[in-house]
Amino acid sequence: MFVYLSPMNVFMVPTFFFTASDGFACLCLLAMISHHSLNLRPLGPGTFLWVIGLVTMVGALFISSLAAGVPVRGLILVGQYLFAFLVVPLILLTRSRKETNILLKVFLASILTVVLHGIYVIHFVGETNTIFVSGSGRLMGLVRRINAGGYLMAFTIPIVFSMMHARLIHPLLASISIALLVYGVILTASNTALSGLVFGVAIYFIMSANFQRIFIAGTLSVLAIGVLSFTDPHTILPEIFQRRVLAGLESGDINEAGTFSDRLLLIREALQLAGDTIWLGVGADQFRVMSQYNLPVHNTYLLLWTEGGLISLFGFVLMMMGIALLIVYAWPIERARPAAKAAIATTVVFLIIINSSTHIYGRFVIIPIFISLAPLAAALREEYRNGGRPTHART
Repeated sequence: MFVYLSPMNVFMVPTFFFTASDGFACLCLLAMISHHSLNLRPLGPGTFLWVIGLVTMVGALFISSLAAGVPVRGLILVGQYLFAFLVVPLILLTRSRKETNILLKVFLASILTVVLHGIYVIHFVGETNTIFVSGSGRLMGLVRRINAGGYLMAFTIPIVFSMMHARLIHPLLASISIALLVYGVILTASNTALSGLVFGVAIYFIMSANFQRIFIAGTLSVLAIGVLSFTDPHTILPEIFQRRVLAGLESGDINEAGTFSDRLLLIREALQLAGDTIWLGVGADQFRVMSQYNLPVHNTYLLLWTEGGLISLFGFVLMMMGIALLIVYAWPIERARPAAKAAIATTVVFLIIINSSTHIYGRFVIIPIFISLAPLAAALREEYRNGGRPTHART
């Protein structure tokens, strides 16, 4: 239930960010503690860097918030980050291989539920300007976030490829799932999510390239081009996607594709502020207060830098190095190779996408990353139990 409900922010406490999924996460953690099954090395060899980085990131944010006179906001932000980046991996990255495989299927079922619900409310109910569909017709769905919903679907596609290559799901089911996920991204009309989808698929296939897959990909591309050449995309694509995404692609004008120009103004403002926040930032959630636009900069790297100082951003970089270390150690294990490729693709897309995001403590955003890493952590624990040497077994 923790994993299945994770993208469904519709089930959220109205006063602060705590969802039904978070409630089940707390129950999971309590059960693990009471049964003495808590593994304190969720990222294996990368745990040390991860923990040091997390402490550095949130510590700098809190100290900056104290200096700025907003300790309460600092405590709230630190609490959210600790829950997302400490509690969640303790739960998800300490499962057995069997349990991890189940969680992968549950996660896929969850994201497909979000997509199918979105298709229903847009095409069958015809909703607009509701909690599920914006006034312009963009899908918010059960996630209650437009761009983040698209990110989730983009993150999931490399995971589906890895599940298919590991024979966890049938190729037909994988194909249907990928088609639904692509259409879900189209319904969000998110340029960033569409870019993430393209990057994720490209990265996964580049790492998985062989003659057969190149031939299949080439054949499908030729068929797709052939179909599009005899079909007017304006007749089959949602109107909002045509306005926000297709118009920019056809014209080559970035100003016609979403809100890039508005975000660029905030980025320029953040870059000007960054020079004064080397050691101490302006404090948690204070960028929007200081901004002339009364908005946080939509760039996680710059937001961490300006609100927590450069030290906070350095802590985040250390955390990402912890993920890289886990992937490097798990790569030689042949049975974990598809999952390693998915983890690389998903993490790289995550690092690209947060260039247009604010704070990233939302569990619905980071759970796909941990889900993609979970098979690697499980495979490494098996190797350590077998004497610490990769078996390269196809099991």
